[in-house]
Amino acid sequence: MSFVISVIILCLMLAASPASAEWFADAYAGYSLTTRNDVTVHSPAGLSIYRDVEYDRAFDNALMYGARFGRYFDGAPFLGLGVDLFTFTPTIGPQQLHIDGCVPSGGCSGGQGGTTGRITVDTIALSVDLMLRLQLLKTDKAPWGRLQPYVSAGVPVFKTTVTPRTTAQFRNQDGDTDFSVGYKLGGGLAFQVAPNLMVFAEYRYIHSAASVDLHDSATVTRTPVRLDLDTHGAIVGLSARW
Repeated sequence: MSFVISVIILCLMLAASPASAEWFADAYAGYSLTTRNDVTVHSPAGLSIYRDVEYDRAFDNALMYGARFGRYFDGAPFLGLGVDLFTFTPTIGPQQLHIDGCVPSGGCSGGQGGTTGRITVDTIALSVDLMLRLQLLKTDKAPWGRLQPYVSAGVPVFKTTVTPRTTAQFRNQDGDTDFSVGYKLGGGLAFQVAPNLMVFAEYRYIHSAASVDLHDSATVTRTPVRLDLDTHGAIVGLSARW
């Protein structure tokens, strides 16, 4: 969060500069909910697919925060490009699992797989975003429009680290990190509250995936794990324009 505070201070400093409204720097924070969340585990006993009985509660809700920097084009002020850096931690909390495949008791017809411990999933993403906006309520002091509905689409590169904590299934395994490419869609509303300074609220949909190997420090074996995640985020922030 200290990173976000630093960016907010930078936004306020930039807001004091002369207005041209082509460049923007955003700082934001909000909440994320990961819904589609299958976790596939390739174990020595065979392929198992771990699913939470309560499908949309397998991953805990998590804080999301980040910063975005970019520019709207002079010749097409409704169109812009931005670079978005953000992070969230959709941790898998303790829960009852259902397994399609081999269960720890030895059968391979599926069934209840017991209760997990806590598995931390740390995600950092860097995205290049295409942004489209409407410029409403234009004035001499706000030639770009005091009210700006906008949509965005981006291609993030994700760094995902999976760390088992107190799980019976992975009690000896070390964590692992994976890099992957996903996609991000968003839409929001920005409103001018001071010269060169806007506040905004945004919804974003994020799809990401990760494949990691959890290495067993006791038996020197590895357990491949794949996560396929759909995340909904709601954020609010400050946007400096100059």
